[in-house]
Amino acid sequence: MLKTWPGRGRLALYVAALVLGIVEAAVLTTDPYEVAGGVALLLGVTHAASIPLALRRPVEAAGLSLVAVTVAALAIARVGEGGWPWMVPPPTLTQLLVLVVLTLVAGWRLAAITLGIQVAVGVVLAVVGMAWNDVVDSLVAVANFASLALLLGALAAVARRLAESRSALREEHERRSVVEEKARIARELHDVIAHNMSLITVQARSAPHRVDDVSPAAEAEFAEIADLAASALRQMRGVLDVLRTEEGQSGRVPVPGIDGLAELFESARGTGQRVQVRGDIPELADVAPEVGTAAYRIVQEALSNARRHAPSEPVSVDLTMGEKDLEIRVANALDGATAASDKEAAGGGHGLIGMRERANAVGGSVTAGARDGNEFVVEAVLPAQTAVRTPAKRGRKTP
Repeated sequence: MLKTWPGRGRLALYVAALVLGIVEAAVLTTDPYEVAGGVALLLGVTHAASIPLALRRPVEAAGLSLVAVTVAALAIARVGEGGWPWMVPPPTLTQLLVLVVLTLVAGWRLAAITLGIQVAVGVVLAVVGMAWNDVVDSLVAVANFASLALLLGALAAVARRLAESRSALREEHERRSVVEEKARIARELHDVIAHNMSLITVQARSAPHRVDDVSPAAEAEFAEIADLAASALRQMRGVLDVLRTEEGQSGRVPVPGIDGLAELFESARGTGQRVQVRGDIPELADVAPEVGTAAYRIVQEALSNARRHAPSEPVSVDLTMGEKDLEIRVANALDGATAASDKEAAGGGHGLIGMRERANAVGGSVTAGARDGNEFVVEAVLPAQTAVRTPAKRGRKTP
């Protein structure tokens, strides 16, 4: 409830607390109460301070207000004024405001406990103070205060409930806005990319039949282009499904999982990149689907970075499946691309930022940067999030 309080509301509450503190201190020093000035000022300030304190520390504020209002009642016990101990105007107004704020901030339970303690203390004070005040009048004052506090507390509880309902409606509206925005992005992605990717696939597959004297190597290259375009189109359709799917619902996996690494390595080698893989690719059962997706994308981006910045250098990929974590290490020589690699390692490259975000999303981490001045290394540690595995069947050999 505290987060829903507007700034003006808090300011008005502070002003009310200041005014009530001054009024309570001033009234207690006047006839018929005639409390010493220092004591009256201390009581007024302490009691009023429990109002803003209730915004941050409601339990402490409840205790402070009970102490202050009880000491104020004891300070005027011998006066014999009607309404003692809890219906004397200045302390009563302050305490009622404290109970209302407690209800709004912490709920009705804390306010009810505070009121119950105050009523019990009031009954004790009525009995103890019967030498100076009529016990029946004192008990009536306690009952009147309790009735008024219950009425205001009920109104405050209703106001709190309405505020919570408005907050829930606002959160639902924001959630729906996010869903609608995701659907809009999905439509735009489809309009912008799907048609062109489909056209690339068709043209690449038909090129050997439309163009004369196509060599077998060129025909294979066209086939590779068509396969890559078709794969990208399938993955994009999966992303569109995710964008169109609300949280908590099921949708297709937008990208390959851990079992797609072998195909990824072969695809990279098909472009002329020298990829050396050490270690076994984990089985699907060894890692959670989202972890497998993150691992695939991290390796894919690392290979793409190496292909851009050091196309002539070999790339080594180390896969280590531990009892709890999957460790990935992709390294390549800098090949004169030290500046570009260092810039991305420092966080300037969107690819490395994406890798870190994917790792963080599954509870893992990614580090990247130049090592020994001549090698660029990407290291990822991802939690497997699977049941106990049998070491003898941990993975299959890489191609």
